[in-house]
Formats: sequence, structure tokens, C-alpha cells
Amino acid sequence: MTDLITVYSREADGEQRSAGQLVSLNKGFVIYHECDPANHWYEVVSGTVRTCRFMGDGHRQLTGFFYCNDVFGVDHGHYRESAEAVTGVVLRRFAAAPSSQAESTTEARGRILERALESARQCIFLFGHRTAANRVAAFLISIVDRSGGRSGVRIPMTRSDIADHLNLTLHTVSRTISEFAKRRLIVLDGPQNIRILDLEQLRLLAGDGGGDGDEHARESA
Repeated sequence: MTDLITVYSREADGEQRSAGQLVSLNKGFVIYHECDPANHWYEVVSGTVRTCRFMGDGHRQLTGFFYCNDVFGVDHGHYRESAEAVTGVVLRRFAAAPSSQAESTTEARGRILERALESARQCIFLFGHRTAANRVAAFLISIVDRSGGRSGVRIPMTRSDIADHLNLTLHTVSRTISEFAKRRLIVLDGPQNIRILDLEQLRLLAGDGGGDGDEHARESA
């Protein structure tokens, strides 16, 4: 199987091109690198994408995860971070500066910006939390919310990915998730499947509520 499969050919008609070009990418495929020319932006049709930056010491900072209907790569000039496929993904790829396509209209640009800002809000929500328990709980809640509120959710990224995203160590993330399981807030149905048992208490741990959850979060930090 090739890494990149273009679903629409380059000879696709104008209507297809105006709606973006669908591409299918294998897990681990690098969509673009930091500092590459920002010639396209993307919408996720299915699967999960991560964006990241690499520091001078080799440390990786994951700046965001993107799911179905999210947009990413909305940069000017050059990409500010790299983007990689966490799972197999299907993306809709758009030219960054179309001169006559529908994406160049004011209404469409507003829609793109709104969706990009929503992804940024999710990151701000996570990093506004103080402790490890706060951050991991908030991250799990964000997954639940993105899945439509289902109690059973699949976590497509690794715990190492989660640690790099939340600026925590892998040990801390694993310890915190295990602690949530011991408290019967969640059930681990395999390494990447979690069932939420007590969403209300999880929200308290995330700092969305009162003192008890926040006090335990400080103890678990």
C-alpha cells in the first residue's frame, strides 16, 4: 500500500476541485514539515492528525490533535509546525490562496477561521489546567465531547503522544490514568479504549466544578 492515495485525480472537474481534493494517507505519514511553504490547508474527513514542533534539544511538543471536520494548516507563508497522521486518515486538501474558487469568498474564509479558532480554544482549555490530574481529566473530557458524549471512546493516540501534548512525562500520564481507573472514574478496555463511569467527577477533576475534585487533583500532581 502506498503512503499517499489521491482519491480525486488531478484531472478532476472544476466542481470537485472547488470542494477540495480528497487524499488518503497511511498512519505515520508526514503531511507537511515545519517551515515548508504553506501551499495548502486541510480538513479532516476521517481519522486523526497531530501537529507538533521539535525543539533544539530534540524534545517534541504536540500542539494539537485534529478530528473529523477539523481544519489545520491554516498558516501564512510557511507552516509553523509539522503535521502527521496519527491513524489512517482521509483529508480534504485546499489550495492556500485560490483566486477564483469558492474558498476565497468572505463567508467561506470566516468558516475556516472559526473552525481553526475552535481547535485553538481546545488547546487553551487543556493548558489552562494546573496539575497532571487536571490536564489528563480535561483531555479525556475533550475526547468524550468530540465523540458525541458516548461513554465508551477510543483514544487513537499513544500515551506518549498524550504526554507530549500535555507537557507531562509518560510515567505521569500512565500513573494518572491508572489512578482514575482505581477510583472507578473510568474503565480501561484495552490500551486505547476507555469507558467513562463517572463523567461528573471527571469534570470536577478537570476543574469544571467545585473543590473536592480539585483538591484530589492537587494530591495527584
